[in-house]
Amino acid sequence: MVELSLIFKSLMRERALFGLWIVSLCVAVTGLLVVDVYRQSLTYTLQLQGRKILTGDVTIASRKPLTEVDREDARKIFPAGTQYSELTEMFAMISTPKESRLASIRFVDDNYPLLGELEIQTPARVISEHGDQLRDKPEAWIASDFVTLLNLKIGDDVKVGNVTFKIAGLLHKDSSQTFRFGNMAPRIYVHRKFLESTGLVQFGSTFTQTIIALLQKPDPGIKKKLEARFMDPAVQITNPTDLEQGPFRVMGRLLDFLGLTGLVTLCLGWIGVYYLGRRWLMFEATPSGLLKSLGFSTVQLKRLLSRKLLLITMIGVISGGLFAWIVAIGLYPLVKDTLPSEFTLQWSWSSTLLLMVVGPLAGWLLLLPSLNVMAEEPPLKLVQGEVNAKLKIGSLLLFSLTTAALFFAVAFFQARSWKVTFTFFGALLGTVAAIAALSFLFLYLVRRVQNTRRGWRTHLTFALWARRRGLAVLMITVSAMAGLLSQLIPNIEKTLVSELRTPPSIERPALFLFDIQDDQLAPLQELLAEKQIAVSQTAPFVRARIIKVNDQDFERGQTNGWSTREEEVDARMRNRGINLSYHKDLSPSEKIIEGKPWTSIVTGEISVEKGYAERLHLNLNDKMRFDVQGVEMEAKIASIREITWDSFQPNFFIMFPPGVLDEAPKTWILTVKRTPKYTPAEIQSIINQKFPSVTSINVQEAIDNASDLFGKLGGGLRLASALCLGLGIFVFLMILLFQISAAQKDLAQLKCLGLRTRDLIGLQISTYGGLATIGNLLGALLSLTVAWALAHFAFNSKLQVDWLTMIEIFATSLFAAMFGLAIVSWRHARRASLTQALGVD
Repeated sequence: MVELSLIFKSLMRERALFGLWIVSLCVAVTGLLVVDVYRQSLTYTLQLQGRKILTGDVTIASRKPLTEVDREDARKIFPAGTQYSELTEMFAMISTPKESRLASIRFVDDNYPLLGELEIQTPARVISEHGDQLRDKPEAWIASDFVTLLNLKIGDDVKVGNVTFKIAGLLHKDSSQTFRFGNMAPRIYVHRKFLESTGLVQFGSTFTQTIIALLQKPDPGIKKKLEARFMDPAVQITNPTDLEQGPFRVMGRLLDFLGLTGLVTLCLGWIGVYYLGRRWLMFEATPSGLLKSLGFSTVQLKRLLSRKLLLITMIGVISGGLFAWIVAIGLYPLVKDTLPSEFTLQWSWSSTLLLMVVGPLAGWLLLLPSLNVMAEEPPLKLVQGEVNAKLKIGSLLLFSLTTAALFFAVAFFQARSWKVTFTFFGALLGTVAAIAALSFLFLYLVRRVQNTRRGWRTHLTFALWARRRGLAVLMITVSAMAGLLSQLIPNIEKTLVSELRTPPSIERPALFLFDIQDDQLAPLQELLAEKQIAVSQTAPFVRARIIKVNDQDFERGQTNGWSTREEEVDARMRNRGINLSYHKDLSPSEKIIEGKPWTSIVTGEISVEKGYAERLHLNLNDKMRFDVQGVEMEAKIASIREITWDSFQPNFFIMFPPGVLDEAPKTWILTVKRTPKYTPAEIQSIINQKFPSVTSINVQEAIDNASDLFGKLGGGLRLASALCLGLGIFVFLMILLFQISAAQKDLAQLKCLGLRTRDLIGLQISTYGGLATIGNLLGALLSLTVAWALAHFAFNSKLQVDWLTMIEIFATSLFAAMFGLAIVSWRHARRASLTQALGVD
């Protein structure tokens, strides 16, 4: 009770200091949690999109018939209350009396889709439907592409195998349609009841049979259980996080970075917390000396101060958590238009609980060394305020290691990636060290020229910088970190967005054509040449699977309930099918970076893409055995290639030299260049007239849709940028407020020497405004370096700099800092008096 009474009285006595300290903690925590709330909400939005694509929570897709035993085993694994749907999908020709066309035939049951939208355009209206509407009679829903490609309309007949179906409606919206190979041929939906009568499933037929499950509640371990049962690589277990669409992969990177950005906002807040904590310890010196004189031991004093410190940090962290939700709700209407329509605010309880533990612990770790030093001082020195603030080397080393380990652990928890965490942590430490080193170098140069002739204001400004180097370095660092983060984020956003846009050095195709048969390739090229439509690239497409690597079975990859990004990518790469190709020459979008030149690769050797090799842990001279549609063949890795995937050209992870796969069953892929003479739709119509079985993708349309989604989700980054900037300015002004308060006597003495109030204001602006300007300039320059490092090492992208936004942020931050500085300086300069100069105020 005595300790609680002392703590309470101390809080009331220095309530202004503690109040601002708690506000600082609250702002720091709010910055992190608001960013994390929007990050969690964006993640939930992507997961919802993934569930809609799968039309459920988990799918079991098999390229061979699933038996009743398989179904029964799957149902035993799924929890009670799970809803099921079955889907059989294949490519087949559909025909009308005039022509034919390759289509993706989807045989669905009554329950399809369990989740997502399947909207059908009927003659009367657009309605949401399920598969049971197709059960009673042979009717079909077809993609609107067929209206143009086959000149069809609602009510016409179309033949699928041996059955003639009447078109009951057009697909208006199908949430399961994505930009993936094997999923872009125009779709036609019919009921599973007619599967057998169509005669499409024969011995050797290629189709995919899928069980879709919709769980009552999430079960992170369900995928691992299913993979343990279905070990055959021909069976794929997929959940929403496994989807590999380009926009989803890029958004995963964005969300990783957004989480790390929240951590840096917390770091900026903790800089202010640490500075205020040191000021608090200075105020605690005299009361602590009196307590020791009254009989308090060093251990008791440490315990009292530690408990007071933990209480303050807990109040600040809890207040920040409550305030963060209020701020998140308040910001939502302002940014709603920049977010997807499905976006809903989701509170991140895991991050909140982590912060409730880490927040007070971090505050205790930050101030514990200084607290221990002060508590060990003799009572007389404490009463006189003569506290030794220097830390012993051992204490300083322990302090640095513990705080670094704590921050690294939290960063890894946010990113779930060793690569991103190490890159981010190294970049952050390197940046802080660089800023501190450059600041000390600058102040050293200032000290060297301090005595040269110049105006009195400049002389005093330089003198203050040189005399208070620790403070100057701190304020430069805070300004630089705020400027770095706020200017780094727009550059990272622009870099990630650029992955979905056409790079200046790359000409993306207008159309991507596939399912081209051997006997169709030459006539198709002749047709395009006749119409003056240029072909960009052509490549054969051979389906296969990996059997062994270095005589070891190539096993299915699995992940635990909580796994790193690298583990998830490795598992996906192992579980996916393999598409092989061969070519005489490399395309402009790929180059050999290790091993033999492509022209030197011979039969029995292959080239593997760099990222694919890293994920599957493949190296030069490794031996790989493939099953190429029933035929086994072995090859040695002779080279590693780097591919520019942004080109949207037919690139492959594994390339064979000519002469090995030439006779393998294959189709061809062909890309068509853009031309002002025809639109992509017109080119599609020209091709379809003579080659109705060739499937085409409008590349630009697919990229535009993905870019639109990314642009909306990018609003989260802009919000994080504003929070970083605002928090950095807040911390700068907070430190400035206490520094000017502590220097009130100096201001009064200068006023007594004849300086007017406006002169004092000008001196403060030149002193601290100069530090803010230097810090912002350093932050802007270093943001380019850090952005390049993150883009190159973490995101495998080329940096795109948003110069205009950087200038705007620099001007805004400098104006805000100067405006706040002017207000604080005016308040204290006006109050300076003779009694303060004499030290009797």
